Amino acid sequence: MRFSSLLAGGLLVLTQTAAAIELDVDSYDSIKAATKIIARELANGYWDPYSVHGVPHPPYYWWLHGAILGGIVDYWAMTGDDTYNANVTVGWLRGVSPSLDLQPDEQSFSEGNDDQGFWSIMSMDATERAFPETEGQQEMQAGFLEITQTVQNLQAGRWDDQTCGGGLRWQINPTNDGYLYKNTISNGLFFQQSARLARYTKNQTYADWAERTYKWMREVKVIKDDFYVTDGTWLPDCKKFTEKRWSYNYGTLLAGCAAMYNFTNGEAYWKEQIDSLLQATYATFFHPESGAIMEIQCQDSNTCNADQPSFKAYLSRWMGYTAQVAPYTYNDIMPRLRTNAKLAAATCTGGPSGTACGLKWNTGPEFDGIMGLGEQLSALEVIQNTAPWVAPVGFVVDMDNGGTSKSNPNGTGTRGGVHNRNSQYLPYRLRDYNITLADRVGAAIITLVIVVVFTLGARFTMIH
Repeated sequence: MRFSSLLAGGLLVLTQTAAAIELDVDSYDSIKAATKIIARELANGYWDPYSVHGVPHPPYYWWLHGAILGGIVDYWAMTGDDTYNANVTVGWLRGVSPSLDLQPDEQSFSEGNDDQGFWSIMSMDATERAFPETEGQQEMQAGFLEITQTVQNLQAGRWDDQTCGGGLRWQINPTNDGYLYKNTISNGLFFQQSARLARYTKNQTYADWAERTYKWMREVKVIKDDFYVTDGTWLPDCKKFTEKRWSYNYGTLLAGCAAMYNFTNGEAYWKEQIDSLLQATYATFFHPESGAIMEIQCQDSNTCNADQPSFKAYLSRWMGYTAQVAPYTYNDIMPRLRTNAKLAAATCTGGPSGTACGLKWNTGPEFDGIMGLGEQLSALEVIQNTAPWVAPVGFVVDMDNGGTSKSNPNGTGTRGGVHNRNSQYLPYRLRDYNITLADRVGAAIITLVIVVVFTLGARFTMIH
């Protein structure tokens, strides 16, 4: 979808009459129809793959572009609809950067390990779904698996065992706020990334990194003995924690443990971790009566920022992933996802289109007046993760069984983790995708609208 159609689609949405989304989770056709509506609303309103940031900016930031790409890869895999595949490729090449390390120059000053990690996990999603790669990607060594392996090598090089015995710092740049913080999502994504690379490639080195990272989080008590997962811990001694609990932290750990369970052919340790994390997740984030997933730190208090409404998307995505690669969990996870799919769809009656989805799934079948990128992505993920592909064992390939992305375990990019904010972005990366004059005019109009609607502000780099 080009910018011209993006603009036209946006104008069409403004003129549509309200039409609530109907969902029958027992019907694959109904699931596909519902996700098509939600994906269209997400793409028309919140996705700009041709731009530097990939999303309207502000209040949304670059890491959320990677999160959208992961959701759309799932959408293609689970519905077969390739409407947005070309935009995934364009958006992907925007994020890869000239140095082939998911550190584009435009983001290199503020980018954290968690931002890079979300993009890398998106590329692992594409790898494991056998998302089609272009010849241009392969020629540039920008294939999905190669880039994840490159990020793995770079982040392994940032492992900091000089403080607290290990872990990744939140920020890459020492001058940024958060450099003295080892947050759960950065380490959780690195753990998940390592575990999924191990499962896909059968390379023990990745498994060693996964086990090392997870056990460090357990030992330092980022993950407490009762599986209360904190937000992170502070240097110099990692004795002070941020106690807030976020659903995506639980989700990323769950997916990593599931991948390790799969890699080890059902090792008891990883089964114990999965079971404990699932029970902690249900007890913490699932409403005791309705079963609705809630972002407990901000949802009911109406204090969520622009990032936090999307966290339920990743919990849903990674619960679906767990049901696939640790299939003994399927009968436990799927009824909960199906319940939430129905609850989420029932909120999708808002906005000019009448199909914008709400934030709160625990308040009944009504739109709560809160709409945005995160709300759309969360509804999309929870619904599409009830599709038949999410079944033991669903559409999650590996190198020996259906995988097509080329491996390059020695990839390090061309920058080696050192930021160079003065180099030029390489424009040739987008030439193969036939960006027309109409697209450029559309881009200018969209940019003008964004400038008018949003006031520019400095980024507070914490994604939550």
